[in-house]
Amino acid sequence: MSSRESGDSRARQSEKIVYTYGVDIVSGDYVDCESDDGTPQCRTNMEESVAAVESILRYTFNNKSLLEEALTHPSYSDSPSYQRLEFVGDAVIGLVISNFVYVNYPDLDPGQLSLLRSANISTERLARVAVNHGLYKYVRHKAAALNDKVREFVIAVQEEDDMVVHGGHMKAPKVLADIVESVAAAVYIDCESNLQILWMIIRELLDPIVMLNVIEKQPQPITLLYEACQKDQKDVIIRHWRKGDRNIASVYVDGRFVASGSSENKENAKLHAAEAALSKLTSSQSSDPMDIQMYDDFNKTIEIEGAKRRVHELCNKKRWSKPIYRVEQQSGPAHERRYVSSVKIKVCDVIVGVVGDEKPRVKEAETSAAVAMLCALRESGFI
Repeated sequence: MSSRESGDSRARQSEKIVYTYGVDIVSGDYVDCESDDGTPQCRTNMEESVAAVESILRYTFNNKSLLEEALTHPSYSDSPSYQRLEFVGDAVIGLVISNFVYVNYPDLDPGQLSLLRSANISTERLARVAVNHGLYKYVRHKAAALNDKVREFVIAVQEEDDMVVHGGHMKAPKVLADIVESVAAAVYIDCESNLQILWMIIRELLDPIVMLNVIEKQPQPITLLYEACQKDQKDVIIRHWRKGDRNIASVYVDGRFVASGSSENKENAKLHAAEAALSKLTSSQSSDPMDIQMYDDFNKTIEIEGAKRRVHELCNKKRWSKPIYRVEQQSGPAHERRYVSSVKIKVCDVIVGVVGDEKPRVKEAETSAAVAMLCALRESGFI
């Protein structure tokens, strides 16, 4: 072997040692997994990765460097990353899906078409595509911390029984959606911007496409909640806050707490809260009118008896944190000022926060917030 061939061989060998998501990220079965400093690594050959992804796509690239770029995370600074391709892929996937739903549903209005498109191109959806086809295994990167996030998401997806349309209980790592978009862009550019060829390739990758019957069975909870309340001329507010690494969202209808939801992802927390609120509102609509009257009487009673005092006593008895009141909003001129107050309590490991009705005095606004808090605690099963 010549010195030049020997040097080329060493160069190729050094290119193999990069961080990847590995052949089996779930079980953690890596080959030659540790570097000199003890950092987890996996040997991979980019040519083999390209061949594997071509097999998944059932498409052979004319310019394989495009696919190499599509599989390169920004943390791998020795080669161009997928960021530029991701930019193109986001647009072209949106375009082919828009065309697909437009052609297949000639009678749908723009709002319904948008819901269908969003369901098929959301980060959650594309991340699942990357998991379902194993694309995550072939990414070249030097960000070992990503492995844990991807591994957790892969396991979560594998445990799902049905198609998740609007988001699961775990936040999807954006890198997974980025991979799908960058790979789609690589195909689009390699086939000389032929959208028909791109659609043939990407159609199988995205399969099963989320169709109208799926959306109707799993309607977008937030949209459904707003539509349901608008029919009854009720106002809906969804508030959210963080508790450690969790996002918690609460739904208020006409200023009263209805339900809460939580997730690592802010948007998913809102979705879960909306689902819970819809379930509770649907249940209450079928309740006996006497039960509803009793619920209204309960609200009036606790306000008359002094809601703030009762909240304070409840916190002492349950050994919860002291309630924290805050003026969230002031409106009107000085002589006709009106206030909206909130109150938060740490209940076990969860922070419960509610907002009261608008009142002419701060004290009354805080009392209204306390009433809402007692209702929220009661509805959530804490009291």
